[in-house]
Amino acid sequence: MPALVFVLAGQTSVKERFRLFNIKLRPIEGNNAGAERGMVPGVVSSPPGRSPQTAQPVLFLAASNSAADLAQQRSMHELYSAMFQQLTAAIEFGFNLYRQSAGLVDVVVKGPQAFGGRLQGPDLDRLIITAPTVISWFGPKATMRDAVAKGLHQQWSKLAGSVRVPGLPWFPIFAAIPGPTAPPTPNVPTPFMQLTHDAGATAPPVLKAAMRSILKGKFEYSDEFFESLAGGFDSALRVWKRTQMVKGVLGVGGVPNFAPPYVPVGPVVAGNILPGSHINS
Repeated sequence: MPALVFVLAGQTSVKERFRLFNIKLRPIEGNNAGAERGMVPGVVSSPPGRSPQTAQPVLFLAASNSAADLAQQRSMHELYSAMFQQLTAAIEFGFNLYRQSAGLVDVVVKGPQAFGGRLQGPDLDRLIITAPTVISWFGPKATMRDAVAKGLHQQWSKLAGSVRVPGLPWFPIFAAIPGPTAPPTPNVPTPFMQLTHDAGATAPPVLKAAMRSILKGKFEYSDEFFESLAGGFDSALRVWKRTQMVKGVLGVGGVPNFAPPYVPVGPVVAGNILPGSHINS
C-alpha cells in the first residue's frame, strides 16, 4: 500500500475529529421555538423518500428542534461534509501525483554507503488545487481550499528538504568494484521511515497553524476545520511512511584505487546518484 490512502479511512477520521468539537449553531434570528437545552437532534435525518438507514451523525448541533434551526443544521452539515470529502480526495490525488516524479537529489555515495541528500518534487499545492474534486470551487470554498493546499505544501516542503540518507548500506557491491567506475546500480529498497526527516514539520498543530496563517479572510469554524483535516492527514501520512519503499535510486561513481593487476578491485569514492523518481511504487 505505497500510495497515500486518505479517502478510504480519512473522511471518517476527519469528520469524527470535527464532530468532537460539539459545535452548536447559533439560532436563526427571531426563532425561539424549542431552544431549550437538550432539544438538539443527534443525527441528520434522511430527506423525504430516502431510507432511514442513510441518517448520518451530525457535524453540528442544532440550536433547537424548530424547522428553521434544523434546516440550518442540515445545510451546514452537508456543506462541511462535502468539503471534507472533496478535500481529502484532492489531497490524496495531489500527493500521489507528487510521488510519481519526486526523487532524492544530492546523495553522496562512499563505498557501499549512501549519505545526505534531500527529497525534491513538484509543487504540492498546485497538484491539490487542480484536483478534479476541487478545481471548480470558487468564493469562500476556494479560499479554504487554497489555505489547505498551500499550508500542506509549505510544511511538506520543509519535511522533504530535511530528508537525509543516514549512511545506509544501499550499494553493497560498491565495496569492491572490478573496474575504474561503478555501473548504475539500484539501491537496496528501504522504507521511507528509515530516512531521517523532520516529522514535526507536518505535525497536526504545526500544519493547522500553517493553514490558518495562509487563510485570507474568514470562514466559519475554520480553526476546527483545519485541525480536523491536519489530524487526519497526519494519521494517513504516518501509515504511508511505514509502507512506502524508497527504491530505484541508481548509484554511480569512480574507483580511483583500481589499478590492475596489483589492485584488481576497489571501493567507490565520491559517488553520487542519478536523477529519478524514487517513491513512485
